[in-house]
Amino acid sequence: MKLIDNWRQCHRFWSVRLQLAGAAILTFVEGFPDAFVSVWSVIPADVRAEIPSDLVRWVGIAVVAVGIIARIVRQDRLHEPPDPGLGGEGQRGIPRDAV
Repeated sequence: MKLIDNWRQCHRFWSVRLQLAGAAILTFVEGFPDAFVSVWSVIPADVRAEIPSDLVRWVGIAVVAVGIIARIVRQDRLHEPPDPGLGGEGQRGIPRDAV
């Protein structure tokens, strides 16, 4: 297995962010059903009648799917030359040769 060149910037990838958000939504719905039911019961009845009961699950799946699509879209900010005032890992005050 070989990592991509900018793997240390993975926290900046939209694909990673979206898939993490989708996984968090799905984990919340599946892992804490009592909390979900509590939140659902707070919503007014007329609004609940308009919202499909499995909408949250489908939103989570959609966010993960968009994250997969985001993986193939070029993110220009990740390909910009680094700020000369930043250190090795993009942190100020750390000399580049220290990393």
